[in-house]
Amino acid sequence: MNNTWKTLSALNVNDDKEKKGRFDYLSWADAWKHVQNNVEDATYELLEDLVYPDNTREVRCSVTINGVTHTMWLAVMDNMNRAIKNPDAQAINKARMRCFVKAIAMHGLGLYIYQGEDLPDELDEKPKSKPKAKPQIDVSVHPQEIEEPDEPKEGWRLVYHNGEFKDILSTAGMFSSELVKMVKLYQEKKRPRKQQLEIVIANFENLDKLGETARHTVEIGLKGLLDLTDLSKDALDFEWNKLQKQVK
Repeated sequence: MNNTWKTLSALNVNDDKEKKGRFDYLSWADAWKHVQNNVEDATYELLEDLVYPDNTREVRCSVTINGVTHTMWLAVMDNMNRAIKNPDAQAINKARMRCFVKAIAMHGLGLYIYQGEDLPDELDEKPKSKPKAKPQIDVSVHPQEIEEPDEPKEGWRLVYHNGEFKDILSTAGMFSSELVKMVKLYQEKKRPRKQQLEIVIANFENLDKLGETARHTVEIGLKGLLDLTDLSKDALDFEWNKLQKQVK
């Protein structure tokens, strides 16, 4: 895990969150304030916009922190997150600054806002209330056998490193968030790196089904946790085989 990711992903920015329509967001000023207060070197670049045939527009921005660059893109949208046709200058400017914050989030700051989390894992000391309690699973040993409802026709299955079934999640966002959480939990439990890779490999089929933006977001989190530059199937298999040879 690189130091920039470790530092920025641990920050709780909930006091700076604001509401835009039905969605939470972090203003560009607050995001840049946290970056400047916590890293040594940071720059950004607004890239050329992309205009689609229906006259909607996509803005792009790159943020470089301590030598690592992440580029993100964002459609010019209204308060309900719907793309605007023929957006005016004000809408374009707001989208550029939101995209700027999104690119910063790829370095770890406030990423949990995009994952639908209320607090970073390490700061969330109180269990979240749920309408219906579910059995707790301790991954320090083999997963406990629990009763699961019939698998829905549409869903996202999360699998352990040993191939055992954990849960069916109703949305791609929930799947992405839980996958990152599971890898972090394995690390906290000091499970072998080989098993951490096996979690990602076991879930690669669903990971490969994510949309471009969702996949890019979860890849940033997994790369930071596993200290990898490539999260392709070939790269994961290569890393796993290397560890397997070390065991032998």
